[in-house]
Formats: sequence, structure tokens, C-alpha cells
Amino acid sequence: MKNSRYFIWVIFLLMFFSAQAQKEYKYYEYSGFGIKAGANYSLISFQPAYTQVSGGMDWEAGLVYVFSDKKNVGIQVEALYFNRQWKETFESYSATTRLSYIQVPILTNINFGQGRMKYIIHLGAFYAIKIGVEKQINFPEDHQIYNDIKARQERSSDYGLLIGGGIRYISKVGIFQLDIRYAHSYQKLYNEKASGFEFSNLSGVQVGLIYILQHR
Repeated sequence: MKNSRYFIWVIFLLMFFSAQAQKEYKYYEYSGFGIKAGANYSLISFQPAYTQVSGGMDWEAGLVYVFSDKKNVGIQVEALYFNRQWKETFESYSATTRLSYIQVPILTNINFGQGRMKYIIHLGAFYAIKIGVEKQINFPEDHQIYNDIKARQERSSDYGLLIGGGIRYISKVGIFQLDIRYAHSYQKLYNEKASGFEFSNLSGVQVGLIYILQHR
């Protein structure tokens, strides 16, 4: 009789864990396309620096694709319209530079959590193509810094590393995700010989909201 009870409990536990495994399987096998909108705070490091540089806020938006068929690993690919800006000041004068890019981040998602809620670590890289430049230079035209900023030629592309995290919720009407990440450019924005800058690398923090229409 005692052995029968043990046997029944073993069967019950196996059925319970099997149901949980099937439920978890349902929530880590998915893929889909979606949209993203967010903001970023960008900063550039000049060396040597002859102006005071402060970062600027701007916006980004675009398309997202996610894929996951493993419990703890997935991928996330984005195509974004992406703006970056910063401000330089010297004495009572200032200048703002705004760059527009098409940026393609490719991220590995390391997922944690059970069921519908996932906690994500992002590791990846990005490549960006410059599509626009805006400069507001509030210096006198005969000022040396006016001429320096006006003459700068930004590189046509950028690339670097991304690291961050997020929260992903898999609902019945799609996948909702909140992302935050840090980006660091390895490409110098300005040619060293032409600009005189030994370093001119961009960095920034990005925050975005994503909605994905789940395919499976």
C-alpha cells in the first residue's frame, strides 16, 4: 500500500513538471516583427578639447525582429532612424551638432525568468550610416572656433558595441518590451589629421519601448 502511494506521488510529480515544462516551452519559442520608439542621451569625447562639451537628448524609432527557440538565448535585430546631438560652449558662445543615422543593432538576448515575463541581458554591436548633419553655430563668423566647427567633416559611417538589459512580457496580443542600453563607438567621428582630434568617439544611453506582433 505504501509503495502504491509513492508510485502515485511520483506519477503526480512527473505530470506536474511535464505540464510546467510544456508551459515554459510555449513562452520561450517565439518570433516576430515589431516597432520601436525611444530616446537617447549622446555625448562625444574630444581629445584635445578646446570647448566644454555637454550631451544632448534626441529620439529614435524603427523596426525590430526577435527570434527565440532556446530557453535562455535569442536574437534581436533592429533597423532604426537614429539621431545624436551634443553642445559645445566657449566663453559666451555655443554650437550644437546633430547627426542623423540609419542604425542596425544586432543583439544577443540572454533571457531569464519563467512563463510570460522575461528579464533580458543584451550583448551586441551596431553599424550606422550617416544620412544627415545639422549645425547651429552661435559664434562670430570671424572666430577661430566657428571656422573649426564649420570645417569639420563627419565620417559617413559608425560602428561600436552595445550592452544593456530589458524586460519582455509575452501577452496574448503580442510582446511588449522595455529596453535600456549603453552604446560606445569605436569609429572616430573625425579624421585625426584633418580635425586635430586624437579622439572623437561617440557614446550614449538609449531607452526604448518595443511592441512585437508574435508569429508563433
